[in-house]
Amino acid sequence: MSRSEDNEENIITKIDNLCSNLNIDPAFARNFKNSFIETNRQYTLDGDLLHWIGCALYAACHTSNSSGRSDSDSEDYTINISLTNLLRLCNLKLIQFFNKIKLWSDVASMSEDFKKKMNDLEVKFVVTAMLSKKYRSIFQEIFTGSTSTSNTLFTFTWYLYICVKGEFQNSDDLVDMYHLLLSSLDYVYANAFMARRTDLINPNFKGLPSNWQSDDFELPTNPPCLISILQEIMEDPTMKLAKEALIMREYSWTPVIKSFFDRKILRGNKEQLMGILNVGNFEANINSLKKHFETHVFSIMEFDERIFLNDDAKEQFGIMNRDETMTPEVNSTFQSNGRACPDTPLSGQRYLPQQELFLSPVSEAANSCAHLTSYLQGSKPQPSSTLLRLCSECGVSEESIITNVIQPCNAWITQFSNRLRELDCSNEIIVYRCNRVTCLYFKILEHIITEEHKKKPQLSLQILLSQDTYQLALYACCTEVILHVYGVHSLRFPEVLNIYKLSAFHFYKIIELVVQAVSDKLSRDTIKHLNTVEELVLESKVWKSDSPLWEQLQRASVPSSAEVSLSESPNRRNNLLQSPASNVIDRFLVPSAEHAKKQLFRDNIKPGQSLLVSTNNINVKEEPNTSQAGQSTSNGDLSITSTTPKKPNNSLILFFRKFYSLAVLRINDLCKRLELSDEELKRKIWTCLEYSIMHQTQVLKDRHLDQLLLCAVYVICKVSNTQSNRVERTFADIMRYYRQRPLANNHVYRYVLIRRATETEPEKRADLITFYNAVYVPCMQNFVLRFADGKLRNEAGMLSPLPATRGDAASSPLGLRVSERHQLYVRPLTSTHLPSCQLTYRFSRSPAKDLHAINSMVSSEVGGIGGMKRPTDTIGADVLKRARYSNPSVTRKLQGLMSDRQAV
Repeated sequence: MSRSEDNEENIITKIDNLCSNLNIDPAFARNFKNSFIETNRQYTLDGDLLHWIGCALYAACHTSNSSGRSDSDSEDYTINISLTNLLRLCNLKLIQFFNKIKLWSDVASMSEDFKKKMNDLEVKFVVTAMLSKKYRSIFQEIFTGSTSTSNTLFTFTWYLYICVKGEFQNSDDLVDMYHLLLSSLDYVYANAFMARRTDLINPNFKGLPSNWQSDDFELPTNPPCLISILQEIMEDPTMKLAKEALIMREYSWTPVIKSFFDRKILRGNKEQLMGILNVGNFEANINSLKKHFETHVFSIMEFDERIFLNDDAKEQFGIMNRDETMTPEVNSTFQSNGRACPDTPLSGQRYLPQQELFLSPVSEAANSCAHLTSYLQGSKPQPSSTLLRLCSECGVSEESIITNVIQPCNAWITQFSNRLRELDCSNEIIVYRCNRVTCLYFKILEHIITEEHKKKPQLSLQILLSQDTYQLALYACCTEVILHVYGVHSLRFPEVLNIYKLSAFHFYKIIELVVQAVSDKLSRDTIKHLNTVEELVLESKVWKSDSPLWEQLQRASVPSSAEVSLSESPNRRNNLLQSPASNVIDRFLVPSAEHAKKQLFRDNIKPGQSLLVSTNNINVKEEPNTSQAGQSTSNGDLSITSTTPKKPNNSLILFFRKFYSLAVLRINDLCKRLELSDEELKRKIWTCLEYSIMHQTQVLKDRHLDQLLLCAVYVICKVSNTQSNRVERTFADIMRYYRQRPLANNHVYRYVLIRRATETEPEKRADLITFYNAVYVPCMQNFVLRFADGKLRNEAGMLSPLPATRGDAASSPLGLRVSERHQLYVRPLTSTHLPSCQLTYRFSRSPAKDLHAINSMVSSEVGGIGGMKRPTDTIGADVLKRARYSNPSVTRKLQGLMSDRQAV
């Protein structure tokens, strides 16, 4: 240790005192002491040593049932401690604990299960913090706050809520926990109302009957429903969740309350579940709930949620200390405007609707639910009549729909419901959410199939509906939407892939199609989440060892960014690759279309192999597979080599186009933060990164795109640094600015795979610098050294052009679309020769009449596909007439314009 007072004797003293105060078993304490001292010898633990001891002790107690053994016997035993007492004795704030326990998990190589528990604990804290704010505001609206009795009622209601919440596994799911909170308030209000407690209920509460305070007021037979009352009288957007809250109250909340009466936790009228506030029961009930909660929180070693009752809760959490680095979840929870808004991903921003300001976390969830409810209004968990009619017109039989659509869908419903049942969800909640997923699935399926049929009317819908992996990916994506909208954090991504046994590589293909279908229907938060999931898949999930991507890369070489760009795509003239997003065919296309056609009706077709073949590519000649088996490299990775690699198929082209697009977005963002503005330097960085992806692809296996990106930035800046051009950046600088990027995770550079597990050696992970020296440099040094003396520019391998990011005007032949409702684009003028079939206006060059002609076309009303209403001026009529007959593509644009105008 760097400080003399932190020697081993001092460590032993601190551990002994802490274990004694927490009544830790002596044998367990002795084992923990030896383990901590050994770890302390290997690592430098910065900061207060007692903080690290507290985190280490908490981690050891959490895993004591498998690692802690006494000297007297060999039986496993569990050590439970109070997290609240531990934090108090270590003078450790909760926010500090969340930060340091993550660092300790990496240092001590804790299991992934433990890391997940710590993440869930942090999210649970954030959810409870959000709802505590909501609880205060609603309680003050309903009940009085001027008496000691009402203050006790405030405490009692919160106790009731956290005790009931403890009976559920998914206590970190925002929407469900909000439903339980509303149910708690509803239950206490009903008891106060039926007991005629005018001293507790706010006389100004708008939900009270007009004659509430009169002596002749007669109590109703059944208590009023507070949730329904709040929905009617409050403009709070969170009350849009009232319907779901009533379902939760009836089928989840009420059974728990009944069990509390059976277990003597609550006293009152057991048959009617009333009387809990009576004079003879109130004090006994609050003491009973307090005792029950203390036992529960001690057994699970979690933070004491009663702390949220205190006015100085923020200070006790440690968030008032400006020097303390908070996690993104906690930081967003306590923003000044109360908004807990996740970072907006760099990609996919063109799909985001207008931002809705000043939404609290619960309001954000309610807003997402409201958008979803509006979109699914009138939908049923079955194919619609429109979809059935389209299938019938295209020769798809009813039997085929049952076999290829309905029956697989029923199997997926069963898989999802089984997973919800594991979370102790009630049958009614399970049915409700499964219906939501299925309704959304058929809604989006209809949209995609309709659009696909418009693009390629010659395509058989029978083939499209027979593609099981495509439909499974769509159902999984719809499930992810529902899980996010309802805040089911317990099943956060990538859990949905585990539910349906679906690979991330197949899942990514459907995300953008879903976003396109619902971008103007669902909330901004939902679209942002899908974009975030897509980035997560592209950056790491598709590069797992078991990903189907590696099988495809054994049959085809990795293309360059230029080869997959829209302007260079060999299939673009045949309209096989769409812009900006492709259709289903291209996303799920296999390497050999003819081979897929031959195998169409054979049983050995694997799930995920697309059979979507159009008449334009049936005659593709099948090449012999000459790929060689992967070879093992020195660091245990699989090197993909091929004597005569095939060209990538459409599916791979689309994947790498999106992957490279994400990579260049991140390079531009990081270079901007590092103040590296030189274009040639950025091209060198891109060339280095592209080379590692194309020729050292095995380095990506079980790793992360950003790990290669950070190494590329570091090494290029290092070899390009000169006396006149100081561009060298340290790893510390690069990682500091990397953390500022949206959705950046410090786990990326703190826990990098160095060596895979073998029969003789365990898996090894370390920080990014170790990865750079042990793995990256041996693979890349020969290539990177070519930059040092400037040889690269004179060789055949020129610097790769920096790809245009999607959304830039240069990335699309048409340019940047300026309106979602009109076919209007803006792009840099690179050529004076422009097609005669397009209406164009060149700034500072074209006459005013050209711009007036465009305005006239946009403002004119189109009456049909073949005709239109007479324009109001002759110039517009002239232009429209020329456009109408000059090129068939303009007719299609006018059809789109007609649809846009009809939708306004």
